Amino acid sequence: MIQGILRAAFAILILLGPHTGLAAPVRQPAQAPPPAGSYDLWIRNGTVIDGTGHPRFAADVLVSGDTIAFIGLLSAGEINAKRVIDADGHIVAPGFIDAHAHGDPLTQSLLNFLEQGATTVLLGQDGVTPNFDADHVPAEPLAQWMKRLDAHGSEVNVATLSGHGALRMLTGVGNAPIPTPPQMKRMEALLEEDLAAGAFGMSFGLEYEPGRYAKAEEEKALGDLVGRHGGVVMSHMRSEDTDKIAGAIDELLQIDAHVHVSHMKIVAGRRAEEADAVLAQLERGRTHGREVTGDVYPYLASASNFTFLYPDWAKREAEYDQALKNRRPELEAHIRKRVSERNGPKAILITGGQYAGLTLEEIAKRRGEPYEKVMIDELGYGGPPQAHFLMTAVIQDKFIMADQVCISTDGAPDTRHPRSYGSFSKILEDYVGPPPKMSLEQAVHKMSGLAARIIGIPDRGVLARGNKADIVILAPGGVRNRATWAQPQLSPSGFEMIIVNGAVAFEAGRPDMHKHGQVLRRAR
Repeated sequence: MIQGILRAAFAILILLGPHTGLAAPVRQPAQAPPPAGSYDLWIRNGTVIDGTGHPRFAADVLVSGDTIAFIGLLSAGEINAKRVIDADGHIVAPGFIDAHAHGDPLTQSLLNFLEQGATTVLLGQDGVTPNFDADHVPAEPLAQWMKRLDAHGSEVNVATLSGHGALRMLTGVGNAPIPTPPQMKRMEALLEEDLAAGAFGMSFGLEYEPGRYAKAEEEKALGDLVGRHGGVVMSHMRSEDTDKIAGAIDELLQIDAHVHVSHMKIVAGRRAEEADAVLAQLERGRTHGREVTGDVYPYLASASNFTFLYPDWAKREAEYDQALKNRRPELEAHIRKRVSERNGPKAILITGGQYAGLTLEEIAKRRGEPYEKVMIDELGYGGPPQAHFLMTAVIQDKFIMADQVCISTDGAPDTRHPRSYGSFSKILEDYVGPPPKMSLEQAVHKMSGLAARIIGIPDRGVLARGNKADIVILAPGGVRNRATWAQPQLSPSGFEMIIVNGAVAFEAGRPDMHKHGQVLRRAR
């Protein structure tokens, strides 16, 4: 009764008060005292936002090894701890979980994720299993890659999906539209092996090779298999274009599993009603308890290349070269139409190479040539690294605020897109306020507890006794995103401390350069 009154009172306080400040926290109800003994960390005097979306409360946090041993109010002197951390005036929250990330932790540092508060990333996205070579063919079984990463270590925890495109390449299906029955059985067997190794599900990359050649029947057979194992099916859908997205979602919803829309967007969408239609379509898919979720990053541009603008008969480089020889006027006309449909040449920003910082429109004006000729003759097949400004704030804000949509980066250590270094800090700065679009509790939930539930990680994402000690301590209203298009690899400010598996991994603006992350495996 008393606890209910306190929660209701604080809910009103949250609605009336500023979301960016340290609003008066609810005093956590009394609970059993902590077990006797010594602890590794005692985080004192903080205000806990636990990742569930519930109101914040005043509490201390005790950490033993890599595990949260106690959350509650303690008196000075009653606990023996190796290190005491004073979090007075700060928020103590779960480490953020990036539900859609890229990178190779065996050859790259994942500090760009850690420094924006992420303590766990989910790799194996867009149909590409993380253990791939230059031709996107897995170089070794996923189980073996995980063991190598166990020994190598990572700055953050790493979970992974099995990539559908990788399964096609391994079985010799490649770009064929329909696998033979033996190939299909082999794909299913390899997927079973990946799931047994600890993959959390499977990803599709249906706008990329080889996934774009797969039929809906193949998707369903493999996706249903993941569903029988209790995993999640994440999809870079066949199209995100405003006139095709409904059909792409229907294709995903045919799968009998927890299905998830990767990096939600509507290419060239304009109206909030378009976002409402997508969210309503996803809601209709939540029948008989089935989960339908998504993730989104808080930017209006994607990291892309010119191949998305080519016709189906010129996607691959050899086909493109043949089109230049035999069908160039037709190719130019198609490119011009596609660019026009996707907000025009002003919406394509070159982010690498000699034209970095210029739009396609600006390059064309400098050269005095039509932009399609510049793309073909000057910039070449695929072009240099680019950002395509395809989204509208009124639509993306709807996705960011939606209940079953978590926050991701779709980033990588080497991508020249500010989302790789600033997605989580941008949410805290631009959406929590000022002026606030969501409460800090809601934002933390989307970046931690909701993401953990979507992926299927039961012991992270929420600060609770017995869960793993992935913790972020931050100044309320003090986090600042610093990554820009001109300087996309600047880390944010305002994170006081980041703890990974009970070890202080980031403090006072600096990482400690040790690898405290672990390989996470889904329990069968």
